[in-house]
Amino acid sequence: MKRRWEETFRAWAETEEHQRALAEARRIIAQALKESRKPIVNFSGGKDSTVLVHLVLEQKPDVHVLHWDYGRAFVPYPVHREILRIAEQLGVQHLRVETSSLYRKLGRRARNVMGAHLLGKLVPQLAEEGYDVQFIGLRAEESSKRSRRIRSGRSVGAIREVWPLARWRWLDVWAYIVTRGLPYLSLYDARAELVGYDRARFTTLFDPEFADIGGDTIDNVLHWRYRHIE
Repeated sequence: MKRRWEETFRAWAETEEHQRALAEARRIIAQALKESRKPIVNFSGGKDSTVLVHLVLEQKPDVHVLHWDYGRAFVPYPVHREILRIAEQLGVQHLRVETSSLYRKLGRRARNVMGAHLLGKLVPQLAEEGYDVQFIGLRAEESSKRSRRIRSGRSVGAIREVWPLARWRWLDVWAYIVTRGLPYLSLYDARAELVGYDRARFTTLFDPEFADIGGDTIDNVLHWRYRHIE
């Protein structure tokens, strides 16, 4: 990360707005942990879930963490290995990695596999195993769809969802990462060179599902080596 960005995020970390957002997130997490017997945290490897995992680990170091593997066609091995290293560096003790055989079978022809698998199989299975709270790094700022979901306050599966970062801005996320020296995916810095840190997002690579946020364009510029993986 270039110095001017780092200085920007450090300055934002000192604002009352960021301090209020941080205090609220910690309060939400503390309340959910108090009410939960067996929580789990979703970890994609992106910046938001990285912050979320760190915040929950502060209060519950042995919390279980769930990661979804999209397969090598959408998240090539080098990127996925970096994600797993980040989990380790954050101090995750119990990492659960789930995936679907459809990624190996269909490659980039796989569509909406995670959603169908999560709602139809994995979340009910987790509920049967006793998980009763699922921390998710949703932020209303990211999209109108996520904003509507947060406003509704409705969990989409059998497990209660908690969104501690729901009102955070992108500045809050990066301020938290920078001031604590947290690890984050290296592709963010490369993407930020093209679109800025306000728009740099981690999505699956070469995935038409994220074409509306420019993911396909960025992938073809930065990740052309992985273009023909199936």
